[in-house]
Amino acid sequence: MNRPVPHDDRAVEVARRLCRVLAATHRLRSDVHGGYGLALVAVQSGLLVWCNGEWFWWRVGWDERRRYPMHTYCRADDLRQTAYRVAFLCARLREGQSRREQTAGDAS
Repeated sequence: MNRPVPHDDRAVEVARRLCRVLAATHRLRSDVHGGYGLALVAVQSGLLVWCNGEWFWWRVGWDERRRYPMHTYCRADDLRQTAYRVAFLCARLREGQSRREQTAGDAS
């Protein structure tokens, strides 16, 4: 008899799949934390990917006018596209961090 997967378990299961795709295709390490019907994928400092088993979403910026975070979404069944978009954002974040470190070095 097939039992439906509880929502908590599905979110964690899907998030773990994303971790495997991130590792295999983009060499990114990540951790999964689950609870309350959601899973969090900790990819790097400053980047958490949320999952409810159906969707992934993560913060991509800040709307200064509305003073509100901006998020982007991907369907949980499109792991390759999600992994690509997360890896692209990781590269952007690392590039920004590198630029900030260079600027701080120039100031001293």
